[in-house]
Amino acid sequence: MRTRTALATTAAAIAFTASAPLAAEAKTTDYLDKRIFDATPAVTAGSWHLDGMTAGEIGPTLDVTVRAADGTFPTTSNACEPVDVVAVLTLAPGEVLTVRTTGEACAPFFGGIPAVTAYFGDEETDHQGTAHKRVKIVGDGLISAGGSFFGYQATFNAGVKW
Repeated sequence: MRTRTALATTAAAIAFTASAPLAAEAKTTDYLDKRIFDATPAVTAGSWHLDGMTAGEIGPTLDVTVRAADGTFPTTSNACEPVDVVAVLTLAPGEVLTVRTTGEACAPFFGGIPAVTAYFGDEETDHQGTAHKRVKIVGDGLISAGGSFFGYQATFNAGVKW
């Protein structure tokens, strides 16, 4: 009876010791929700460029460029057109996520500045940096942008597995 207990305890200890390095390498998933407001964006008839420090913790910056596929954004009521979106999220010095994707710009019901939405996945994302070996976008991420009389704003939302 004592031999069986000692054998079971030894086997459990070996299994625990062997799994310890695997647990240390476990990946974590974070949800990135970064927002900027740019009171002085670079705006033309066919492109926007917004950049600045993100709201919340000090450090991250977001740079978003939106270009209308045909050279002009929609201006008529409820019209939507394709756009190319490039977002560069700097999480820390040397730690950068770059997204290149397509989306659409849709003018509001009464015309005016369109709202931009662009979904992205892991295939549209590039990571540069040394803090994380591999970065994987979990599900769909979303970049959105829009403007008003006071300025423009952009958001970057994604689940990220480090």
